[in-house]
Amino acid sequence: MTPSEVCFTSDRANLSQIAEFVAEQARLAGLDEQRVFEIQMATDEACTNSIEHAYDGEPAGEIRVCCYIEDTDFVVRVTDFGREFNPDLVPQPDVTAPLEERSIGGLGLFFMRKLVDDIQFSFDPIQGNQVILRKRRACP
Repeated sequence: MTPSEVCFTSDRANLSQIAEFVAEQARLAGLDEQRVFEIQMATDEACTNSIEHAYDGEPAGEIRVCCYIEDTDFVVRVTDFGREFNPDLVPQPDVTAPLEERSIGGLGLFFMRKLVDDIQFSFDPIQGNQVILRKRRACP
């Protein structure tokens, strides 16, 4: 499987097309439907974060989604060129607190980490913000 990359504007309306693209590529890579769903959800969250935080909801930004196989992993790389993102600055949510005591939002990174086998974040002024999501192609 050669890498496949598509570019979208940072418009929320594009999230369904991104999900379809990732699902198609994941199936081609041999992921079962549960793993397809999980990588789709993690990618959706990464792209939503790009739209909301890197581009402040402005629909004119660029989001690149690239899918490829590396060793035993299916990999999705999400790139944007908006404001830098540092996941270390995002507080860990207290998922044990009663619902009425929890803050609204803030669970995106938590869910992304639960849905994929590995996640990496990087920022470069030229390469942009990159989120690399890895999902194993077969059960261990």
